[in-house]
Amino acid sequence: MFFYYITANNKSMDMKSIWETSLKTQEKEYDFLKSDIRRDIVVIGSGISGILTAFGLTEQGYKVTLVEAEKLYGGVTSKTTAHICSQQGYIYYDLKKNKPEGWAKLYFSSQQQAIDEYEKLIKREKIDCGFERVNDYFFTEKNLQKLKELYGILKDIGAKVKFYDSKSVLGFDTKGVIKAENQAMFNPLEFLAQLKKIFEIFESTRILKIDMKSKILYTKKYQIKANKIIIATNYPIVKLKGAYFLKLYKSHSYAVASKEIEKSLNGIYNSDVDNGFTFREFNNKIIIGGLDHRTGRVNNNFKKQKLKEIAKECFNAEITNYWNANDVITYDGLPIVGRFSKKYKDVYIITGFNKWGMANSMASSLLITNLIAGKQNGFEKIFSPQRFNFRLGAFLSNLYVSIKNLIITPLIPAFKSYKNLKAGEGKIVCYNGAKKAVYKDDKGVYHICSPYCKHLHCQLKFNSNSKTWDCPCHGSRYDIDGNIITSPTVEKLDEN
Repeated sequence: MFFYYITANNKSMDMKSIWETSLKTQEKEYDFLKSDIRRDIVVIGSGISGILTAFGLTEQGYKVTLVEAEKLYGGVTSKTTAHICSQQGYIYYDLKKNKPEGWAKLYFSSQQQAIDEYEKLIKREKIDCGFERVNDYFFTEKNLQKLKELYGILKDIGAKVKFYDSKSVLGFDTKGVIKAENQAMFNPLEFLAQLKKIFEIFESTRILKIDMKSKILYTKKYQIKANKIIIATNYPIVKLKGAYFLKLYKSHSYAVASKEIEKSLNGIYNSDVDNGFTFREFNNKIIIGGLDHRTGRVNNNFKKQKLKEIAKECFNAEITNYWNANDVITYDGLPIVGRFSKKYKDVYIITGFNKWGMANSMASSLLITNLIAGKQNGFEKIFSPQRFNFRLGAFLSNLYVSIKNLIITPLIPAFKSYKNLKAGEGKIVCYNGAKKAVYKDDKGVYHICSPYCKHLHCQLKFNSNSKTWDCPCHGSRYDIDGNIITSPTVEKLDEN
């Protein structure tokens, strides 16, 4: 019998995405913070939104420092399917029904502008990242009337779209399809690796605490005093300030990529089902994503198999890559980008992309740059963190999940012994009379750590698809040894 407690340098058991395994441009390594410093603008997080924001501000003449907890763009950006789209499911249908007149058109304009800005930047900087303009096909197998209503809204707001009553898409007999022109796709890691780093960077520098009032960032040993702070960490690394834990939740999704296929796939294809599928091509290889669920809610091991079956059935394709991602979701479907709060006007936040992170990262960088420069931006009000972002049903669901996993579940004793675990299984069990998060690997080694998230102490749940401990409340994720995979947590799991 073997036991293994948490150690500091074990990596996630997730497979690498196709972007990680196909990356040709070697990124240099950057030093970590070694002393207390004072800086003008500090960006926390090196995903595509953080990088673009730092780049844009530096081009405007600002002195910018970017800090990353691990290595550059190793988080959600590396796990995307990399669609740069203004056509985003039923978002415009929802905005038309639930938001003031004109908001749907404003949001569409922000997304289309983002696509155009990518193209301009890539051409100007001569970045070879496979950027191409494509059509996006949004299809339904059941909701024909709703899709027709969406089509009418898209036409009204100026989208270049066409509607097909009946069309076979990738072997699916659909009831209707909306084709949107002037969308785009690319290789996000190749784009970021080739983009010039004209700003200061610290890697392996995890921010543990932010003093909003004094604008001081604390690491384990040192501190950074800043004039302005931009939090671009996927889910914000704050606890109670701003009540963002009540405004956001995380969604988990899965993706696979194949070997080269014979069947050509032109464009991007998205199902209208919440946990449906998305398809695109990259270097004659097919990428399939989907099977979304709230982080920490599903505990089964069929996701990879289902995606493999779809790849085989639709493309006769053999899978080479399997990965998963966490996306931050807002109640109204719009991102949260702007000043953190009215009280902390020199702290900015970028979050809540609702699975459309590529276009929204560019839109966010443009907005934040304008806000700091004191320039007008027509999209400020629709992205504002202070806007009314509330839906009773979603709020109550989020509140229920928090109460259940923060208060109720932790009070329930763990009756099952760790000795009953099968190889490859992880559960909250009883170990030496205490509740523990225990995973048994294929060699019979037990990996043991605390069952409580370090963010707000919710009880974790094991994800057998990715072999991770996931927080059902706010979406923090840890590997089997308690090391951090994704925010909002900033601390690894306790050993005891």
